[in-house]
Amino acid sequence: MNLPFEKVSSFITQKRNDIVSLLVFRHPTAGIQIPAGSVEPGENIETTAIRETYEETGLQHVKIEAYLGYMENELDAHQRIITNTTSVYIQPDLNAVPYKEKLTRGLTADYRSTDKDFTHVRYIEYEFDEHFKPKCIDYIIDGWVPNENISAQKRRHFFHLSTDEKTADAWELKSDRDYIFKPYWTPLSPKPDLIPPQDKWLDFVYEKLLE
Repeated sequence: MNLPFEKVSSFITQKRNDIVSLLVFRHPTAGIQIPAGSVEPGENIETTAIRETYEETGLQHVKIEAYLGYMENELDAHQRIITNTTSVYIQPDLNAVPYKEKLTRGLTADYRSTDKDFTHVRYIEYEFDEHFKPKCIDYIIDGWVPNENISAQKRRHFFHLSTDEKTADAWELKSDRDYIFKPYWTPLSPKPDLIPPQDKWLDFVYEKLLE
């Protein structure tokens, strides 16, 4: 059994016009979310929280206020997470024909079956409409990956961060995949709407953020 794959999510707050606000961003294909990502080799979870905040919002001056706990395993029984970027083969054999595209570290795929040293997975990316509802399949990879490159456990850590950095109410920045992210501040109360499963993350920490 592979070790749990570690993930981190950052809830960044700032008092703006006497209102405690939460920093979220609009992803062009995936809706409203908060900074989150994978712990890279050699990183600790605190470093990941700060790095992901910078990469997805542009904020350079943030402070960790509190560790808010963790979810032991976000994955359902029919899900697996890719722990190392891996080729995907049409048969459970390293000599079989691979897909041109690889599954990259940190992606979650559907579990199909196991055959000795390989696991059959299916990964689907959708194109979304203006309401962020799937309207068509962008691409699909369905095949076999070596067991050493997947895990059935995804542990997610949560941090509360703050910043004194002066920003506009909303801005834009380009991501490392050339997406345009649109961060903006929104009141923490009433509870903001986030995409699934991030709405469950917010439920998990919400009372602590209000303290």
